[in-house]
Amino acid sequence: MARRLVRQGEPPWVFNRSAGAVAELATLGALAAPSLSALGERCDLILTVLPDGPDVEAVVTGPGGLLASARPGTLFVECSTIDPGVTERVCAAVQAAGCRMIDAAIGGRPPQAEQGRLVFMVGAHPEDLERARPMLQQLGSDIVHCGGPGMGITMKVVNNLMSQSIQLMDLEGLALGVKAGLDPRVMLKVLTSTAADNAPLRTRIPDNVLTGRYAPGFAARLAHKDQGLAHALAARLGVPLFALGQARHLYSVALAQGLGEGPSEVLGQVIERLAGVNLRFKDEA
Repeated sequence: MARRLVRQGEPPWVFNRSAGAVAELATLGALAAPSLSALGERCDLILTVLPDGPDVEAVVTGPGGLLASARPGTLFVECSTIDPGVTERVCAAVQAAGCRMIDAAIGGRPPQAEQGRLVFMVGAHPEDLERARPMLQQLGSDIVHCGGPGMGITMKVVNNLMSQSIQLMDLEGLALGVKAGLDPRVMLKVLTSTAADNAPLRTRIPDNVLTGRYAPGFAARLAHKDQGLAHALAARLGVPLFALGQARHLYSVALAQGLGEGPSEVLGQVIERLAGVNLRFKDEA
């Protein structure tokens, strides 16, 4: 996303806990902030993307965090996939400090970010969204106003529980077909032409699982974390999530097998071991 902004002619100030990432962006033209507080002092619109709720609270509201140095009226655009309750708590603290915040959860992967084709699921007051819209339009092709503060991240939690549950069903079906003697290419041709069609069957599964070449992507440990967010939200609201429960158990197995840093599609390796099959195109076996 930062590279995209640089290419659009609006190099952002950047800060990250990993200095290497900042140095890489600086070589492309981004402006390296020496600290969180320095970034807070320089910017009137601050976009945060962090792994989990405690990270967001530490970076935004913690000692030496962004809020301590941000000027009144600063707009925070919080894009992390975290518990909606944490989002609401951080938003309240931001507003109490005289600043504004929207949650703008991200749909898409690195290629979409590079091309400015992300989907933003936004929870915001309308006037705050309009203020952030020019920047979001440089990064995304779709900006969906899901409701008031907290509704953007809530939508992302629902989106992720569905996409990850669907991916598990895809892998189980492919494993069954392969073990019964079907060719994966034949299966994909049929499945993507019927009511069984879905995004993982067209992209992540053929590109990663069926080739055996797992490109870096959304980490399995983060997928497991997101599933926990859905379960926590469902527990608060009293909604059963039977399919997600199975997916999360299998992601727990993937993490136990040391696959947590691989892309979420490494669930295919777990299914292969359990089913005793090789999920590969014949020319990739």
